[in-house]
Amino acid sequence: MALDGAQQLQRISDRVKTRFSEDRTLLDYGGWFDQFLAAPAPHLRSAAQYIRDVFDHFGTETRELPAGALTRFRLFDAPWQDGTGRVAGQERIQQEIYRLISGFARDGQVSKLILLHGPNGSAKSSLIRCIQGALEAYSLLPQGALYTYAWIFPTERIEKGRLGFGDRAPSQSSSSYAHLSVEEIDARLPCELRESPLFFVPREARAELIEELKRAGKIPEDFVVSRYVLEGDLSPRDRAIYDALLLAYEGNHTEVLRHVQVERFYLSRKYGRGIATIEPQMHVDADARQLTADRSIANLPRPLQTVPLYELSGPLVSANRGLLEFSDLLKRPIETFKYLLTTSEEATASLPQFSVVLDQLLVGSSNEKQLAAFKEYPDWNSFKGRIELVRVPYLSLYRDEVEIYARHSVGPVDKPVAPHVIEVAARWAVLTRLEAPNPERYESPLRELVASLGPSEKLELYESGTVPDRMSAQEARILEGAVGDLFEEHRGGPIYEGQLGASAREIRTLIQKAALRSEYRALSPLPVFDELEELVSDPTLYDFLKREPHRGFHDSSRFVEVVRKWWLDIFDGEIRQSMGLVEETRYDELFERYVRHVSAEVKNEKILDTYTGRTIDPDHDLMNEVEGVLLAESESRDDFRRAIIGRIGAWGLDNAGLTPNYRDIFPQYIDRMEEDYFERQRKVIARNLRSVLEYLGEDANLGEEEAAGAARTVETMQTRFGYEPVCTSECAAHLLHRRYAADLDG
Repeated sequence: MALDGAQQLQRISDRVKTRFSEDRTLLDYGGWFDQFLAAPAPHLRSAAQYIRDVFDHFGTETRELPAGALTRFRLFDAPWQDGTGRVAGQERIQQEIYRLISGFARDGQVSKLILLHGPNGSAKSSLIRCIQGALEAYSLLPQGALYTYAWIFPTERIEKGRLGFGDRAPSQSSSSYAHLSVEEIDARLPCELRESPLFFVPREARAELIEELKRAGKIPEDFVVSRYVLEGDLSPRDRAIYDALLLAYEGNHTEVLRHVQVERFYLSRKYGRGIATIEPQMHVDADARQLTADRSIANLPRPLQTVPLYELSGPLVSANRGLLEFSDLLKRPIETFKYLLTTSEEATASLPQFSVVLDQLLVGSSNEKQLAAFKEYPDWNSFKGRIELVRVPYLSLYRDEVEIYARHSVGPVDKPVAPHVIEVAARWAVLTRLEAPNPERYESPLRELVASLGPSEKLELYESGTVPDRMSAQEARILEGAVGDLFEEHRGGPIYEGQLGASAREIRTLIQKAALRSEYRALSPLPVFDELEELVSDPTLYDFLKREPHRGFHDSSRFVEVVRKWWLDIFDGEIRQSMGLVEETRYDELFERYVRHVSAEVKNEKILDTYTGRTIDPDHDLMNEVEGVLLAESESRDDFRRAIIGRIGAWGLDNAGLTPNYRDIFPQYIDRMEEDYFERQRKVIARNLRSVLEYLGEDANLGEEEAAGAARTVETMQTRFGYEPVCTSECAAHLLHRRYAADLDG
């Protein structure tokens, strides 16, 4: 069916007109003032209060972590654009930003610039982008409505004689010019600073009105009316127009307000409405240009044509009533932002002709090298009192790092993609960022445990609270209770955790390069390891590669093999399960039997034999066999058993009425039991791996039974774990070479 061009254009035009009507709210001053009196608080909000309301509107959620519960602000999930641009992790930074904004709201003034500083690629700009996007989305909602004004000057058809200053009323039924049609207007001058219409109420009268509204209960008791709202005034140009009109109308304020059109506006970073960014290369942040002889004011009434009028421009002007971002602030020559000493504290911008009062949140970003150099500057102490420094480190939680790469790294590639590609890259990146804990900060016996903690163990402790298998149950309890202290240990130091290490940007590029390696038929962890080995081979590339290893930390080269072993363990487990050498539930059931016998032993009770129906003593042979695999060296059996029962009891208190899943509660113990079994099956695994490789090769020469077993393994790897056959082939060959080559027969 052919499309009718005229109909399609009309349909589009109708939609545009409908959207225009819905988005544009035009009021005369009296209509807006009625709205203000009915619900004054939204109209009285300063930029800080408005931005705090944006945070509150999108809400929070609690994130439970081994280091403690964290509050996450949902605006950083970018829900207005289906999560595109979401910030992974960084909840502590979110809380700090919210705390500072709330402080400005309580103080009634934005008195400092918030400077996010950290290594390149640590999400400083992403945090700011989310706030900007949230501002735009919130301003579209009824509760986010913002209003400004424009001057309206009608044509002589509406007002005879001195245009806009005659004695006759407009031809419209309304006493305002706000709703005149385009043909009836000679000039319309929007407020460049998007000031509040409330500024047409003189300051003294404004303060009295606000107090009256408070007494009437129209304004909440805890609402702080900002200095900007109480003391703010019309912009210099609009004050000149107002004064000229008031003079012409012989002090009749009502007549002046006839020229005021109140309009709702929407925040927009793209169009510079209440949101603006100053890039490092920009030098003029605010400017004023005289318009007295400009043709753009030729249609103004003659009394205004003799008044010096100025046009304001620049990001400082564009961002008023919203947020101004200074991207890479410290890359600019310091002389270009010295004005911030006044602007950040007094909320004013001094121009050659006059000062402009501003209401905006100032947020900047900087990397650590630039900040360190800035601190050596002679005027640093002056700036320090006007800047709130917020550290933004690299992520130290593995799952957050995985989320970043899952969204951005593995795009469309012309070869199969194996599981765990982004996981190995993320794990290596996080390992490069972790700092060795300082044992001297802790009391014994925690001191000794902390001193023995390696990078991978610290990563797992942060991530899931999992303690090293080598530790006894008692040691595990002690270390679990210190996760929060470990996480906080380096936050305040000169070298903080996450300051140095691989950035997410570098790792995303590395994964993309791995996908292009021609020697591999699939994108698996194998080309990622090759890229990592190339990266660490040149320590001059990045500062973190130059660090001296310390107790296993900062050893980026060794981390490649550490992560390789971690991945081989995972792939080994997947392919063993696919081989079907043992039922997966076998060790869950064995551990459950062990717990029943241990519980009876600890309580000095008998247990019911489900086969004979008789009560019997706990099976010490069973318990000793399991503990022979699980107990750490020199660990007491009695202590271990009590710890097992204690942890199950604690789980039961938190999960009343539920049946415990021992694989969830004791994953490391069940994994250890499985590993012990498979360690005794190495030759079988090696032969099966060889069969899989022969089956997937071009010259397969297998017996019927071997071929059937290999086929089942390959199919299970694909359907259950997501490995295309070529991925299974390349990864299995690597596993056989690295781990089982010596176990092959002959």
